[in-house]
Amino acid sequence: MIELLGWIGLVISFLLMLYHQYMYSHYDRVYDYIQKRYSTQTERMRFPSKEDHSQGTRKFSYYTAFFAGLLIILNMMSG
Repeated sequence: MIELLGWIGLVISFLLMLYHQYMYSHYDRVYDYIQKRYSTQTERMRFPSKEDHSQGTRKFSYYTAFFAGLLIILNMMSG
């Protein structure tokens, strides 16, 4: 059961890391698209800055490394 939680955490953190990296790399294009597509709804909405996505990438990279290390340790203990 704990190994399943480790795998779920690894997958979620990896996907969030990829999301933040994509948003950081294509920041201007993505938010221009959102602004055009949802212009009536975005006037009072605050978008995360490019630096916020950079910090998110770094944070979820650490989470990914943690969960990968946890799974390696669990695998060595069960073998």
